[in-house]
Amino acid sequence: MVNTPRILRTAVLISAPNFAIAAEGTPPWERVLDQFLARAEAERSDVAVRASSTQTASGQPSTLAPNSTAANPQVEGFVRYFSGAGARQFQISQQRLENYRAMIEEVLDQEGLPRNLMWVGLVESGYNPLARSPKNAVGIWQFIPETAQTFGLRVDGADERSDPLKSTRAAARYLKFLYAKFRDWPLVLAAYNAGERRVQRALERSRTSDFWQLAESGLLPRETQAYVPAVLAAQFLGEGHLAKAAPTIHPARSATSQVVFATFDASR
Repeated sequence: MVNTPRILRTAVLISAPNFAIAAEGTPPWERVLDQFLARAEAERSDVAVRASSTQTASGQPSTLAPNSTAANPQVEGFVRYFSGAGARQFQISQQRLENYRAMIEEVLDQEGLPRNLMWVGLVESGYNPLARSPKNAVGIWQFIPETAQTFGLRVDGADERSDPLKSTRAAARYLKFLYAKFRDWPLVLAAYNAGERRVQRALERSRTSDFWQLAESGLLPRETQAYVPAVLAAQFLGEGHLAKAAPTIHPARSATSQVVFATFDASR
């Protein structure tokens, strides 16, 4: 988060409080991450080869059908993982979410944010308010002390990062702050994971403001390259879209009419 990029931790969805230890039979998070990124790179190369072979006689690439959707390979990889090797942990996290869903939705509504952002909590902690990372990030939303204090949480004495309601309010305000800065939801999630300063530096060094292109450029940490598609995959499965279109964060219906939310589309 702010000032200190956080690491996408090993086995973030397990039910035990110690999120630094992988569940039995679950590969270390770094290995899963590397497999997804390697597969995505191979699939991108394969797509490029197929595209070059389908050029028309005039040498122009053929156009896709208007209603076709090309799902992002990284998102597909996490959908497969959450549906396969990580299915048990995903289901445990969903069950835990039911204790907090109504509260999280209410806070997001009050802050004028899309409800879809609740799935950040699944990837961060599996909705475990007692989760603590090796970097001392705590709670459902995995606040480090500096960011927690910036957004109004106490970390001494009774650590409010473990308070589901107070930490959710702080997370919503942090996400709103990031959206005001980047005006793009994939970049917001990237900044939530790596820190806004690191994402800003990557943007300044690149010629694109598109997260997916930025991730391919290598200017973002590998953890962050995986974090955004992991959240999208969690939303995709959690909202029952497996047989539907690619996952999307829709604009919130709220009284905050001055804030216009961009579509969060993983199909690019």
